[in-house]
Amino acid sequence: MNLQVLVPPVVGPVTLIETKVFLQLDSAHEDALVADLIGAGTELVEQLTGRALIVRSLRQTITVWPDKGIFVLQSRPLLQLTKIQYRDAAGILSTIDAADYYVDPNRSRVIALSSFTQFSFTHPSEALLFDFDAGYGVDETFVPASLRMALLLVIRDLYEHRGEHGGVLPLRAQALLAPFMEARL
Repeated sequence: MNLQVLVPPVVGPVTLIETKVFLQLDSAHEDALVADLIGAGTELVEQLTGRALIVRSLRQTITVWPDKGIFVLQSRPLLQLTKIQYRDAAGILSTIDAADYYVDPNRSRVIALSSFTQFSFTHPSEALLFDFDAGYGVDETFVPASLRMALLLVIRDLYEHRGEHGGVLPLRAQALLAPFMEARL
């Protein structure tokens, strides 16, 4: 599986100003560093939780037919599935009819119905392409407060421990992120 960002978010889940207030920084001297830490912290929180904090358009490529025809999308929360396309061995794209599948937005998955053709994926270029939008909303006001606070705690930890190797998330950040993380077997 491969996940590609088609349209990235326009803003971040926390602003530079609120992050500087949280870090108790008064000058603009380290604005570039803080902006980079916001980006790094956001990537870390999104990777750990499997959630997009701010809305973006994504494409997930699948080259293996899943068990029971249930396709799990790699980013949550799922706002909408735009389309599913099948790319054949010649590279020709065909759109799958929406009547052939069921979208379960609560669990970010797509369930193939009996009318959905089960592709064999015998050629390396064959794939199903899922285009969808995921995220809480278009700006930071839509992101749950506990995720925003966890992100600020991660950013503060990154700021205070620059250059140190190996790190563990702050315990408060771990506690705030726990409800958003899926149990893995």
